Amino acid sequence: MSVFAVRAGEQQRDGTLRFDPPVVSVVRDSTGYVQAMVRVYNPAGDTIRLTNIKGSCGCANASVQRPMMHDSTPARIYLAINAKHFTDSLNYVDYTIDHTGSSTPATYRVVVRLPKEQRK
Repeated sequence: MSVFAVRAGEQQRDGTLRFDPPVVSVVRDSTGYVQAMVRVYNPAGDTIRLTNIKGSCGCANASVQRPMMHDSTPARIYLAINAKHFTDSLNYVDYTIDHTGSSTPATYRVVVRLPKEQRK
């Protein structure tokens, strides 16, 4: 089993949305996938609906698990990345998130770190 660290980029805040967690540590499963659940909040308090999410490459997939959010109840998105082809120490995957808030779309960056012993 390979260990990957996934870190959400510091530029994850985009207008009205707040993402949690800012850092995720995961273990790649035997098929080479990285998976994470991200909570999305609207600190302004208005109810916002997530309408679409798309990864920046063919290796990235995502689904909206709970589309509605406000200040204390998060929306939830499930991210999956096929990381078995990654060979660099740092790999970036960006997600574009459409929503009904004022500053759509939002972006969320995942940095997949490959341990030195796993690099080719």
